[in-house]
Amino acid sequence: MNKIIFVLCASLCVSAPIQAEPVYFTDVSVISMNSESVLEHQTVVVDDGRITAIAPSATLRLGPGKKIDGEGRFLIPALAEMHAHVPGPGNGEQYVQDLLSLYLVNGITTIRGMLGQPGHLELRQALAEHKMTGPRLITSGPSFNASSVSSPEQAARMARAQHAAGYDFLKLHPGLSRDEYLEFVATAKSLGIPFAGHVSVHVGIPLTLESGQATIDHLDGYGQDMDDGEIHAVAVATAEAGVWNVPTQSLMENRYAGRSLDELMARPEMAFVRSGTVSNWSNRVLAAHRSVEEDEAAAFMRVRRELIRQLHKSGAGLLLGSDAPQIMNVPGFSIHEELQFLVNAGLSPYEALATGTVNVARFFDEDDRGQIEPGMVADMVLLNDNPLENISNTRKIEGVIRDGRWFDRAWLDKTLDGVRDRKI
Repeated sequence: MNKIIFVLCASLCVSAPIQAEPVYFTDVSVISMNSESVLEHQTVVVDDGRITAIAPSATLRLGPGKKIDGEGRFLIPALAEMHAHVPGPGNGEQYVQDLLSLYLVNGITTIRGMLGQPGHLELRQALAEHKMTGPRLITSGPSFNASSVSSPEQAARMARAQHAAGYDFLKLHPGLSRDEYLEFVATAKSLGIPFAGHVSVHVGIPLTLESGQATIDHLDGYGQDMDDGEIHAVAVATAEAGVWNVPTQSLMENRYAGRSLDELMARPEMAFVRSGTVSNWSNRVLAAHRSVEEDEAAAFMRVRRELIRQLHKSGAGLLLGSDAPQIMNVPGFSIHEELQFLVNAGLSPYEALATGTVNVARFFDEDDRGQIEPGMVADMVLLNDNPLENISNTRKIEGVIRDGRWFDRAWLDKTLDGVRDRKI
């Protein structure tokens, strides 16, 4: 039944383009993400879902196909949201499509779903086959937590069941005992399935690093009152363990960084959110403001920013993710805020972009994604200004190409108009 629902859902949104001809981006500046340089006046050719050629525009003769004027514009690899939440079919077909559309119109062509359910396996397939319009989905199963796991044996059974079902990885929430975690890890490793997410109190950072957890999300489990020496030491240990982090810094900036509720509410993307969700988010922000003194919040945020900087400096992998849709994080739009917060923490715009492009390809061990090079999957974003000069320019999107399918500004705007009317 879910499969039928998701296939039919495509008819509820603005029709997606079916690209049967080559696409040429002409006279465009290319930020390939294999270096910090910008290649100017290039033509990028896309055919059958792949980048087939990149050459100076003056030297390349164009064949039949769609020509997209790139003069004065910048082409970057598409972005990833590495801590996303995706609704299931029970939320309604149009709601699912609208939320996925918000990711896509913001230049995001890969999402890692962090709280999976059985319907997401069929949704993953529908997106892969372009029966729904949106990013590709990499999904966990239902989470391992204090409520779902009551013994080491149950943790092992649950891991085996999710592996057999076909989920991409296993998701951890807090609450596991040390013994439950150890049995969970042993089972996951025997099955060859990654595990990622939170750090339980009884587990802690040292055991998490030793166990080879794929990602620590939210900087969970790291001490929030560390001095700079302690931050450096744990950053080095994380790098040596090869464990990646998805900071979801925007989630904390929204609650503790001093932005008023009025400022958060005034952002244009809030127009896409239902009043009930807005009310819930507002109450949680106000509760956070009441629960922590201003100087405590400032110290908390300083440690987080320094930890992000030191993790990056030490060579620990960082991945772009915002935990949307959560407190004041509107899907898609919050990734652009996350990029800015990474820059505020000390990364350059190029380094911040890497967390959502080449780093993601490295993390998934995909040698045909994350850069603009011949042979790569054609997932790219055409921007109207240079993001290496100002990271906020990632918001200035002229169009998105996903798996070789071109979504122009008119399509993006029409899609946004529909989501604004319906709201998520």
